Amino acid sequence: MRLFCLYATSIIAGFCMMALEIMGGRVLYPIFGSSIDVWAAIISVFILSLSIGYVIGGRIADRARSNAALGWLLLASGACYCLIPAFDLRLMEALGETVHQARWGVLLAATLLFLVPSLLLGAISPILVKLVFVNAERVGRTTGTLYAVGSVGNVLGILVSDYVLMERVDLRTNLYAMGIVLGLLGLAHLVKRMDASATVTTVATPVAAPQVSA
Repeated sequence: MRLFCLYATSIIAGFCMMALEIMGGRVLYPIFGSSIDVWAAIISVFILSLSIGYVIGGRIADRARSNAALGWLLLASGACYCLIPAFDLRLMEALGETVHQARWGVLLAATLLFLVPSLLLGAISPILVKLVFVNAERVGRTTGTLYAVGSVGNVLGILVSDYVLMERVDLRTNLYAMGIVLGLLGLAHLVKRMDASATVTTVATPVAAPQVSA
């Protein structure tokens, strides 16, 4: 059951990550249109945020002994998702005409809007690996399965958001809904920490020594 919850978390986080990337084009459209520069900016910001998130998440994972850090990251990312539809247009308008007309303006806007939420979701991957990892002899299989499950979430996030969500539900409702789901998932992990922190600690502590010695 514990592994199922962690894999489900990976799928949901992957889904929300890629759904935000796809919907990001709609967020930026009112000010910056839909040119190739817009998509170049979105893709660049998400790749950069994932890279930073992996580094930060890896350092957090080294100290993690329960689901607490995972829960707080999910809760924070959910809050960021809810803030995007509340402030996106005002933030972009506040950048001014000079930024709007500059080719790099859309990159600045994408960074301000999407860097933090995608970074937070990127940071959960190393923590999930730490929590899923229970046996040094199966580290490759366990990590591979986790990444595969997360990739399924990525694909679902792209296809479902494109073919279903953006066709039937308005943009702001989609963003708020994902923010709420991430927030509830984060709260669930915080509650889980209270119920099972001892179990997670027992599993995680023996794993630290092989990692350090390697």
